[in-house]
Amino acid sequence: MDTNYKQLDRDRVLLYLKEHGVSTVDAIVEQSGAEPLRIYPLLFELAQEKIIRIVEENAWGAPLKVVLRTE
Repeated sequence: MDTNYKQLDRDRVLLYLKEHGVSTVDAIVEQSGAEPLRIYPLLFELAQEKIIRIVEENAWGAPLKVVLRTE
């Protein structure tokens, strides 16, 4: 059986956001259980798919706080 680690990490990030609401990316990295190097690409992908909303970003456009979209 092939394990899809990207999908597992995606599920972990989404579950973390569902349980915590608005969250800092640092908290997601530290507490979600997802592979830290995969989190930023996943967040950008989820934002493009309109699954999450970036609440705050740094000067270079990297997300600092995110939340699940409710609409």
